[in-house]
Amino acid sequence: MFKNRILRNVLIVIGVIIVLNILYLLFSGGISRRSSGKVNMNILAGGKVGVINIYGALYNSKQVCETLRKFRNDSSIKAIVLRIDSPGGGVAVCQEINREIYEAKKNNKILVASFGSIAASGGYYIGCATDTVFSNPGTLTGSIGVIISYFNFEELFKKIGLSQVVIKSGKFKDMASMSRKMTSEEEELLQGVIDNVYTQFVDTIVDNRSDKLKEIIKLKGIKEPTTEEIRASVTSIADGRIFSGKQALEYGLVDKMGTFEDAVLFAADAAGIKGDPALVYEKKKINFFELLSGSEETDSMLNKFFFKGMCYLYGE
Repeated sequence: MFKNRILRNVLIVIGVIIVLNILYLLFSGGISRRSSGKVNMNILAGGKVGVINIYGALYNSKQVCETLRKFRNDSSIKAIVLRIDSPGGGVAVCQEINREIYEAKKNNKILVASFGSIAASGGYYIGCATDTVFSNPGTLTGSIGVIISYFNFEELFKKIGLSQVVIKSGKFKDMASMSRKMTSEEEELLQGVIDNVYTQFVDTIVDNRSDKLKEIIKLKGIKEPTTEEIRASVTSIADGRIFSGKQALEYGLVDKMGTFEDAVLFAADAAGIKGDPALVYEKKKINFFELLSGSEETDSMLNKFFFKGMCYLYGE
C-alpha cells in the first residue's frame, strides 16, 4: 500500500507538470497562431512568409533577434511579418531588434509590421523600422518617449528603523537609490540622459518614415519639407500621447489600415510570391523546468518588476 501511495503521488506530480506545460503554451503564445481565411498554410504553396510574434513587455531580445537572423538567412523566405502586440520595453532591447530588422532589409527581405491591440512606445519603435506598417483602426499606438521610474522607500525605512549604508566611488554612483530622494543635480543629469535617448527615438522615426511624413506635411501646403520640418512634425506629437490606429494614419505614423491577414498578403505580393503564401513560424521549445530555471520568459516577468533601466514603454 505504501508503494502504491508513492506511485500515485508521483503520477499526480507528473500530471500537474504536464497540465502546467499545456497551459503555459496556450497562454504564452508558444503554440503558433494560425490565421484562417485566404492565407494558405500549406508549405508547398507559392512561397514562404516568415511570421514573428512580438507580444507583451519586452525586456529580452534573444528570441526575436534569433528568429530574425534565421529568417534573414533562409533564402526560401522572401518576406517577414512582425505581428506586434506590445507596449514596448527596455530601450536597448528595442534597439537590438531594430538592428536585426535593418540587417534583414540588407538581405533583400520585405519587412511588414502588423499592429494588434497595442503597439505603443517601443512596440511602435520596432514597427516603424519595417518597410510598411499595418494597423487596425482601434489599435493603441504612439506613446513616443522615454521613461525611467524607481521606488523611493525612504519614509518607509524611517518608520521601521532601517537605513542603508552606501560606500561609493563617486557622488552619482547611487543615483536613483530606493533609500533616498534624488538631488536636483542628479535629476538634471538623468534628464539629460533621457533627453538624449528620446532624440534617438525621434531620429529613428524620421529616418524610417520621412517619405510618408513628407506626404502628410505637403497636405498642409509645404511643397518640399526639409529634414528639420519633418523632425518638427514628429516632435510636436512625440510627447508620450497615445493614438488610435486611425489617428496614427493621419499623422503619418502608419501606412495602411488592415488586419494581420492583410499584412501577410501585402508582404507576399511585395516579395513577388505567386499564389497563396505559406506562413513559417519559429517554434518555441519551452518546458516547465526551463520556466523555473530561467528562460527568456522568466527573465521578462522578473524584469517587469525589477528592471531599473530606461524604457520605451507605455503604461509604466
